[in-house]
Amino acid sequence: MKRIVLPLSISVVLLLVYAALRTLLPTMLGETVSKYVLAVLLLGLSVGLVRSISFVLFDVIFQRRKKREAPALLRVLLSVVLYSIFLILIYKLVLDEQGGGLGVIATSTVVSVIIGLALQDTLGNFFAGLSIHIEQPFHILDAIRIGNVIGRVEAVTWRTTTIRTNDNTTIIFPNSTVAREPLEVYRFNNLNRRILHAPAPYRIAPQRVIPLIRDTVASIPNVASERSPVVRIGDFADSSIIYEVLYWTKDYMWVPDIDAQIRQHVWYIYRRSDIEIPFPIRHVLIEQQEPLVSREEADYDQVIDSVEIFAPLSAEEKDIVARSAIKSIYAPGELIIRRGDPGDSMFVIYRGNVEVQLPGRDGNMQPVAKLKPGNFFGEMALLTGEPRNADVVTSSEVETLEIRKGVLQQLLDNNAELAEALSQTIAERQLGLDEYARAMPEEERRSKEKKILRRIQKFFGLK
Repeated sequence: MKRIVLPLSISVVLLLVYAALRTLLPTMLGETVSKYVLAVLLLGLSVGLVRSISFVLFDVIFQRRKKREAPALLRVLLSVVLYSIFLILIYKLVLDEQGGGLGVIATSTVVSVIIGLALQDTLGNFFAGLSIHIEQPFHILDAIRIGNVIGRVEAVTWRTTTIRTNDNTTIIFPNSTVAREPLEVYRFNNLNRRILHAPAPYRIAPQRVIPLIRDTVASIPNVASERSPVVRIGDFADSSIIYEVLYWTKDYMWVPDIDAQIRQHVWYIYRRSDIEIPFPIRHVLIEQQEPLVSREEADYDQVIDSVEIFAPLSAEEKDIVARSAIKSIYAPGELIIRRGDPGDSMFVIYRGNVEVQLPGRDGNMQPVAKLKPGNFFGEMALLTGEPRNADVVTSSEVETLEIRKGVLQQLLDNNAELAEALSQTIAERQLGLDEYARAMPEEERRSKEKKILRRIQKFFGLK
């Protein structure tokens, strides 16, 4: 307020003194001297008036609407415009009674046009700088990308914007270029996201690769701890799975260093985990080869041998089932079978865990059982063709052996007594799960076995 009150007070005092002298001693001041004294007094009043207008516009209205300080460049520009207007008015009204002011104004206009044409680029930068100061799309210390150049903002003047790159070089952009080009702004001390790509072999399951990369990224300095890194499959390339690594940083200028550290850490964790970094591969098939047998395939026989409904099968028949089983891998949360769907196969869990789900009272699916390696499900669909009676969803990565009707059909055609043995095993298993059925008379047990046998015979077309 002192900047406003002081010039106004001095001007008012001098104006009163001038008025008193003109009234009491009119001959003391000549006509010419009086004009210049009045001009000086009006000039002092204009200073106070300009400062008052600037205060109301920028310190009151602008701050209330924008919630921030007004740019200094905007204050200077308004002051220059208002002072120019007041100077012209004082000259016209006080010093130029003969009308010469019109000639001065006309001459000034012509000169202004000539100067404007000569300084077109400079004026373009000036008004672009004014726009940047008003809108403030970025601030000092923010990182911005202009074209292919990225750097930290160091200074913004009325003509240029200066940024410093990671090479420690300074690049000065004219404000007209900054206003014209698309800008990508990475706020300083803000969570800025970065996406980095990392390859991994197809033979390694995503559930193994994702935690390895995610944990090592979270431990790298300058990666923001407020957001956990995200690793997801981005693409299936010719020779590898491409994973997208999403992390956040508060200073985007650290991105090249963070990317380099992530690649370095990935190399080491791959090396420790026996994972090869894939490179472009082309397969040339010269002749048809026998499919390679997995080193784990020998374990499949043991899994099939542990399934109780296959107890009536001979060792040779179990081996046929193991070799004919379809090996499948499911992701966590994946639906293996759906309640009500038709089916003619059963599943044996080789690795992982699953949940059996049924509709609850509210209609939502509720878990009713958890199955682990060695357990099986869907046996009634395989033996009798019944629809699936529950949903089965994976709890982790799961590997299953699927045994289909065609495999069992071949065994039943060659062994007529096998159907009866299977029906007896299924009946005993169902009765063993039912507490009330344990005390069932022997005749009812036999009747149940016969019903299951007839359904098996009908499903497989046996006599």
